[in-house]
Amino acid sequence: MYYRSLFNFNIHHGYFLDNGQEKFLPPPNNNNGMSEADKEEALKKYDFSEYLKIKPTKATLGLLKNHRMLMRVSKQGFRVVIDTRKAQNKYQPIIPLNDELTLTFELEATDRYFYNYTNVTNLDNNRMYLFTNVKPSGQGAFENIFENNGGIIDGSFLLKEQATRNLIRAMGEEDEQFTTVTSQFSLANNIRLIEEDDTLTNNEKDDEIELLLNGIIQRRKKKSVVGYVRLTIKGDAPTDYLLEFDGDDQYMLGSTPEFTISFLNLKTFWRFISLSDDATLTTKNKKWSSRNGFVEIKNSDFNPAGLDPPDTDPEDYSFPNPTIEIIKKENNKYYSEIFI
Repeated sequence: MYYRSLFNFNIHHGYFLDNGQEKFLPPPNNNNGMSEADKEEALKKYDFSEYLKIKPTKATLGLLKNHRMLMRVSKQGFRVVIDTRKAQNKYQPIIPLNDELTLTFELEATDRYFYNYTNVTNLDNNRMYLFTNVKPSGQGAFENIFENNGGIIDGSFLLKEQATRNLIRAMGEEDEQFTTVTSQFSLANNIRLIEEDDTLTNNEKDDEIELLLNGIIQRRKKKSVVGYVRLTIKGDAPTDYLLEFDGDDQYMLGSTPEFTISFLNLKTFWRFISLSDDATLTTKNKKWSSRNGFVEIKNSDFNPAGLDPPDTDPEDYSFPNPTIEIIKKENNKYYSEIFI
């Protein structure tokens, strides 16, 4: 018996990996990237558990147990390993995996300031992120996790509201299959009760189910659930499969699928507030938030429109870098406030 990796999943974050304004993973049109040596050094000190927790769903816990699979967490992310046997110089799962078998993992932010330094969708809508190798139905443009092995977390991974509801419902139905006693309060049971209610029209049933699912989405978002990793053995195309198939036989891939998704840190205007004379100095351009490195602020970082009163001279002040505690949104712009 040999435990071999079914897939590896890495999760990076620019706030923890950037060096000041030098980017670990430069976004499009940004040439200010870190050297490979600096990236290696940054990863040595990196641990995603400082801000994020990964939790398999109830159904996934059952699937892992029933198919002799294990989840292993590292500082960069997690992997799933599976018990195999050697056959013809290849490795086969001891317990074959159904083509449609799907493993789902919840991503929950654990840092109370996560949304102060992370460029993700806000909490008040009913949309979540999904990282998958099966495109959700009715979604329109959507990025398969195999494309570029992941990449920056942006709108290409963001579900529409209906697709988010479909996901939450599907996970609820999957979880019920691994519950020994059906709970009267379970999502699947509540939906079933609505669908069986003869006093409601079909449209009223749809509205009730939508309201129920939106409530669950909001409760999870308030718990800082950002989204889900959801990988199916047979993805949308053979290039998206987690296993190799030869007739009825299945084998581990020669090269383990490895995905890396990267949270982009928030870019804000820096607003310096002088406690001695009530002057305010706001940078003319947005700057990256970063835990590491120091950004020198110069006179050229300001223009007259950012000075209050207008005759304020930046030469009279020193400018520390902001912390993540105070971020304000005004007129759809984000400001980091620093008291000097």
